[in-house]
Amino acid sequence: MKKSVYIVLTLVAAFAALFFLGYWMGWGITLNRANVERRIHEAWCRTDDRRAQDPSCRLDSVFTRKLADLNFRRLKFHLDTVALADSTVRLRSDLRYYADYARELEESRTFVIPLGDGERGVRAYIVNLRAESVGGQLYYSIGSLIFLCLVLWGVLKQREIIQGQDKLARMREDFSYAMIHDMKTPLSTIIMGLKVLRSGRLDASEEKKQRNFDILEGEAAHLLALTNKVLTLSKLEHEMLLLHPEFIALRPLVDDLVQTFTAKAQKPVTFRTDLRAEAVFADGEFLKEAIANLLDNALKYSKDSVEIRITSVEEEGYTRIAVRDNGIGIPLSAQAGIFDKFERVLPADDGRGKKIAGFGLGLSYVMNVVREHGGYVTVESVEGKFSEFTLSLPLPEEGAEEA
Repeated sequence: MKKSVYIVLTLVAAFAALFFLGYWMGWGITLNRANVERRIHEAWCRTDDRRAQDPSCRLDSVFTRKLADLNFRRLKFHLDTVALADSTVRLRSDLRYYADYARELEESRTFVIPLGDGERGVRAYIVNLRAESVGGQLYYSIGSLIFLCLVLWGVLKQREIIQGQDKLARMREDFSYAMIHDMKTPLSTIIMGLKVLRSGRLDASEEKKQRNFDILEGEAAHLLALTNKVLTLSKLEHEMLLLHPEFIALRPLVDDLVQTFTAKAQKPVTFRTDLRAEAVFADGEFLKEAIANLLDNALKYSKDSVEIRITSVEEEGYTRIAVRDNGIGIPLSAQAGIFDKFERVLPADDGRGKKIAGFGLGLSYVMNVVREHGGYVTVESVEGKFSEFTLSLPLPEEGAEEA
């Protein structure tokens, strides 16, 4: 069944539950009111009996006590003296059926207890009949509504979890497909190169033979880097990765990356560096890979001519390394999810129909590595203009490095 069918069934079930709950509440309140009216009549009859036994007793005290015996503690009433000749007067002997005293209680009054003079009587007026007839049932009704809301909340959360699982499953499928596709090319190149070398056709040309070896070595390094990135991410997420931070020179690291990406770039690229902080306290291997991921993204999601600026500065106890490009930018609505694993919120092609390779691991790797160092990553981007990622790595406290 499709999700839409489940959603429709859930809504129908919720409306049905609300309908039957409302019907049950109305039915229950009606029954409860009838029961309350009968018991009020019973309490007033017992008060009448007590008055017959002891004419000197106080009717208000007796009636209050009889109501309390029936667990009616919220009811309020007052007693009035009426003339027995009044046409609205109903004596106990006149009330033969439930409908007789129900009509009295509809107007919040009971039958009249005659006094000794034979001309007057005492009538009780119930001030707040609903305090018992509706109030008692209201507790159960509110409880049922709360329970129903909890059920609906649980259903909605379950729906959210299912959608999240479906999204994660789709991302994993996309990741598996992209990884297999990306591994297929170097593997095919390695197999083809090995076949050529094994055939002996290049034995006469040492230069071509050496170039083949270089290609094979590069493709093998590409596969190794890919697997290392996945393994490193897994270790970072399970807090199993051991870092060895130390003060490292930042300029040689950046110069090496600039040289590497200048050579591998397939479009014109200009690097500008402004390293005011010459050293950073970090694990050099993982920091270099994190910055490389930012440079790789800057080249992938860029225009025809690329300009990348790398800066560093020390401030507020952090060494901040920023990588800024003049690429296509990141929509504001997408910036919150770009560091999630497998997440690729940018277009899958570069605008010219050429597919952009990637698995959605690069920024997740960057975020996890910097977080493992005790730092954080920020992003500033304007769609169609630029993106700037800043890695903030904490400086060690005094004496921490020696320790």
